Amino acid sequence: MTAQRLVENCVLTNQTAVVDEMLNKHLLPEEYIYPFLGDVMEWWLIDSWLAERLKREGEVIIEEYGCCWWGRLASGQAICMDSVIQEIAAG
Repeated sequence: MTAQRLVENCVLTNQTAVVDEMLNKHLLPEEYIYPFLGDVMEWWLIDSWLAERLKREGEVIIEEYGCCWWGRLASGQAICMDSVIQEIAAG
């Protein structure tokens, strides 16, 4: 699978504003992001398959309310260019 195809199939939508607001209102446990506090640049809604693989790579994943959010530590480039996405796609 290519990195582009992985992103098209598994990364659903940017939810930075939603997750930030939920964190600010203490609707999500801070334990998910404590080691990465201040490092997460974007939050993306992703499917559970990608969430499991990103967790194995040590990425920030929040699983609450039947959703999986990835705390992306990068910004400004296409997600398919992230090294962790490239590694998962290469597989």
